[in-house]
Amino acid sequence: MRGHTRRLNVFRKADDFVMIIEVPGVDKSSIQIQVKGDSIRIGGKKSFAYPEKASLHRRERLVGVFDRTIKIPVQIDPDKVKAESRDGILAVFLARAERDKPKAIKVD
Repeated sequence: MRGHTRRLNVFRKADDFVMIIEVPGVDKSSIQIQVKGDSIRIGGKKSFAYPEKASLHRRERLVGVFDRTIKIPVQIDPDKVKAESRDGILAVFLARAERDKPKAIKVD
């Protein structure tokens, strides 16, 4: 199946954001993450090989390519983005760009 999406949650943690994405059965090496401005693109591929000479009775598990882009309300520093994958969950840590952080102005 092409074009299916992955379920995700995005939440703010102080100035930064964290994205949690369900990726069960997806090999880490197939995951691609791209960041530009306020957009984050997550893509990858899930595959499953059936035994030789097997006849498929039912297929409910999704396989194929997934690709999803979302926007968040701040600019991201791409040099500080980190990602971890464990137990079918991908966590992407999105650091807010310094130039996008509000600055306090002292009144003299």
